[in-house]
Amino acid sequence: MLELFNAQVILVKFPGKGGWTYAPVGELPFKPKTHFGVLKVRGRLDEVALDGAHLMPMGKGARFLPVNAALRKKLGKQAGDTVHLQLFAVEEPTAMTVSLDDFVECLADAPAAFHRFEALAPAQQRQWLGWVAAADTEEQQVARVETAVLLLAEGGKVPLG
Repeated sequence: MLELFNAQVILVKFPGKGGWTYAPVGELPFKPKTHFGVLKVRGRLDEVALDGAHLMPMGKGARFLPVNAALRKKLGKQAGDTVHLQLFAVEEPTAMTVSLDDFVECLADAPAAFHRFEALAPAQQRQWLGWVAAADTEEQQVARVETAVLLLAEGGKVPLG
């Protein structure tokens, strides 16, 4: 597993009511190719195991790890406290990524779906691709491509989740 981060950090709270508490991570040693910049990680925050946590983009290449109330309670920590954070990149179970070309090729067999997809704004096209690529396994991605073809042919929208 690739170690991404191993250091002491001070928990910070975003300003304003309801602001998240987080552990700042800074820039990573590489630029992960992920949807919306979110990177799945595992590791430890002090002595508490983190499995399936997500590093979120913060801007200018920096990232942060959200630390929710339940985790802060386990740690006995709050914003302003120092914690030891060790993070590793999670190896995704599938290396399959769906490119725009691959997706359009699948749509070519269903003219109605193809024309509706082509008429969408680029941001909406990326939503469809993101939904397909977010599946956990190759089998789920294939199933999502099939569902996308059917939904697009019927004029449907990108499913949630």
